[in-house]
Amino acid sequence: MDMNLISTEEAKKASINELFKTLSSSEKGLSASEAEGRLQQYGYNEIAEKKVNPLFELLTYFWGPIPWMIEIAAILSAVVRHWEDFWIICVRFLRRSDVKTLMRAPYEQKH
Repeated sequence: MDMNLISTEEAKKASINELFKTLSSSEKGLSASEAEGRLQQYGYNEIAEKKVNPLFELLTYFWGPIPWMIEIAAILSAVVRHWEDFWIICVRFLRRSDVKTLMRAPYEQKH
């Protein structure tokens, strides 16, 4: 069962009969034993899920142009000693990451 693998572009250009021949199939499909053999040889048709470290994902919320502007605003508030503004900016900034994390959690549990 040595199957010739082809690219998507090659498959788009090929006729149906050429594809059946290349993929060792037919209009009727595969028999149960052929399907089992291919499953054993090639495995399931699935994409491996990449797990991301939650701490790394949390840190990504603090990286980018908008977070940088907020961080600079907090630093400038501290430099000019506007402590109320500094703490408001810091708390709002940290709450933003909390909200993003909480909104994403239910989605990741389902998928």
